[in-house]
Amino acid sequence: MARWILCGFLVGFAAGCSDPLSQMTRLADVELQDTTETASAVALPSAGEDNRPLFERLLGPPEDPVADAVAEAVQSLEAEATLAEPKPKPKQEQDASKRPSLLGLLTQKAKEVPRQEADTTAPETALVEASFAPETQAREPRKRGGLFSRKQATVLTGPDAKEIAPGTALAFGEIARVCALPKAAMGREVERAGTYKLYDSAAGSKTARAFYITGFEDGCPRQVTGAMALFGSASSHEAMRYGAPFEGKPYSDTDKAYEVAKKEICGVSKGKPCGAKLAALEKTTVFLTIYDQFVDARSWHNVLLHEGAVLAMQ
Repeated sequence: MARWILCGFLVGFAAGCSDPLSQMTRLADVELQDTTETASAVALPSAGEDNRPLFERLLGPPEDPVADAVAEAVQSLEAEATLAEPKPKPKQEQDASKRPSLLGLLTQKAKEVPRQEADTTAPETALVEASFAPETQAREPRKRGGLFSRKQATVLTGPDAKEIAPGTALAFGEIARVCALPKAAMGREVERAGTYKLYDSAAGSKTARAFYITGFEDGCPRQVTGAMALFGSASSHEAMRYGAPFEGKPYSDTDKAYEVAKKEICGVSKGKPCGAKLAALEKTTVFLTIYDQFVDARSWHNVLLHEGAVLAMQ
């Protein structure tokens, strides 16, 4: 009995170790007809028999030759695409392609040189010509309408044309401008008439000293020397000049200058009083009398001031 059991076990064991697919028809044994429909661009390997031992077949699936072939074909196509892409040019070749030709450089330089010379040399030439341009005529003083062109006469040829430095002593009968004199050095204001002011450098003294007059168009004080100085109005001058004491006597330089100034403002002829416009005349026209002595004067001088200028001194 045991012998039959052992024989049955061996028969079963041999049956398990045999190939279960040995009775099936293999794909390689079947003849296939070659047609255009079955042709493929990529030949796929056929699935072969799994010849692994029984235990390896039981532990894992067999290798898939179809999947491996597909992966290999994809990698091959990617490699061909990479090789087909154009390679970038080296940097030296790119720089060489951007360089202008020799003819282009010469043309560009020829265009730039004249422009550069025009920009740099033209302003310098103009500057040199302007710096050395000769003055064709002397400068003229600012013109002013009215009596004797008083601006020009006062500055250039008037009785006060001379300018002196502060502290300079003047002789009796002279008048000069002292433009650099500060106001504090003029002394005390002692009298005012119209737009003019009289300053005494030593107020209270009876000796000859400097007197300063302000109110001129150029802003410079005038300096005179005397023991006493007084302003006189146009109405006082007319009362004496046209009155009995001086009637028929010759006209002095200040008298003649006053007649011209009076006619300009009042519009009357020589020897006639100003009349209704006397107040307007006295705003700009003043006489200054300077005496050589404080008491019993032996000599005096009259100065006519009109519209910010010294018209005459007698």
